[in-house]
Amino acid sequence: MKRNVYHLFCVLLTLLVCAGWVALLLFEFDRADDFTVYIVVLLLAACCMLLRLDSLVHESGHLLIGLLAGLKLRRVAFGWVSFGEGGVRFGSRRAAGETQFSLKKPQGAHAKLFAAAVGGAAFGIVFGAVMLVLFFVLPMHPALTFFTLFSVWCFAEAIMELLPADLAAGRTDGLVLKELIGKTGETEVAVHIMQAQIFAKDGDYACIPRELLYEVPVVREDSSVFAELLRIRSAYCRSIGDVTGAAAAEERLLALAQEE
Repeated sequence: MKRNVYHLFCVLLTLLVCAGWVALLLFEFDRADDFTVYIVVLLLAACCMLLRLDSLVHESGHLLIGLLAGLKLRRVAFGWVSFGEGGVRFGSRRAAGETQFSLKKPQGAHAKLFAAAVGGAAFGIVFGAVMLVLFFVLPMHPALTFFTLFSVWCFAEAIMELLPADLAAGRTDGLVLKELIGKTGETEVAVHIMQAQIFAKDGDYACIPRELLYEVPVVREDSSVFAELLRIRSAYCRSIGDVTGAAAAEERLLALAQEE
């Protein structure tokens, strides 16, 4: 999906969320004695949307489902805060959230990564559906209204993430899922890299099956996964005595570094 089409869809979905908020608050207005507190609730929900706090729900879905699928957590980020390998870090906010995993074993990589990728959107959809049901079943309360408004935005964000698009802030879950199913693009190259790293975890790159490094989809050379693939190819070639192959990989790495 082209970026301009994706952004247009997101704007329309955001407007739909705002209309939904108005409808929910009008429903509360008929039952509330004092509506002032619900205005505050609306403002709080709007702040959560602007600050992208929905990433807490989304990344929690990736984290939990990924761990249940048997993946190893590398790092999970919520805005400016991230934790995982290397402890807790504070840094620049490049995206609302991000969860990175590595494989424990090469078998079943696509299925495990698919489960982790779909986990974020699944959490948002389930959270939104459950809160909407509770909103109409339980007695009215400002806290319930707040979490319902917040969950509606989480639901919408989950739909946005399921659309396949390559954005300036990163690739959507939908694009990752599409590439996992088709075994194409940067996602497939990343899977091969993770599998190769398992074979070479003891420093013996000669154990890596050659097809993992050379039978991969063609991707852009400015991609981070392509650079990592070249580094592993270089180590692999040197470990098996292929000086020419190692030199070729290192020459391309040097050319990429000079272009940055």
